[in-house]
Amino acid sequence: MKKLTILILCFCLTSCHFGQNESSDEIIKDFHLARWDENSWISYTKNSDSIFEVKNIVVGHNVFGVENNEDFIIGKQHPCENKGKHFIDNDNLKPNLNGINYFIIDTRNKNYKLLTFSNEKDFKIEKTRLGIPENLTNQF
Repeated sequence: MKKLTILILCFCLTSCHFGQNESSDEIIKDFHLARWDENSWISYTKNSDSIFEVKNIVVGHNVFGVENNEDFIIGKQHPCENKGKHFIDNDNLKPNLNGINYFIIDTRNKNYKLLTFSNEKDFKIEKTRLGIPENLTNQF
């Protein structure tokens, strides 16, 4: 009976929670598009094993479009219905599909710069000001 209990406990510990639903892709310069189940965000770290740590998150959850060149990462994100600051997966992460936030990550300097916009007009103005090429269209 003791062996059966240990076997069941081991099975439970290795089922669904230990990284089976997570994945990531490096975008550029140690920036990663990280995914857990249905959620995506952007992390920055020199150690790709830690992209799922809250301290490394640059753009929070609900990222649904990302493009880049060698200097910039641009993208879109649905705002979260939970307006408080949060990143952990047990919070209410339900996206507001009626809204879109836009972002630009400028990676040209040692310290990256994140710019966020709540409307497409301001986003496009800043893309032009920064000289982001038109072929980086943000059409996902």
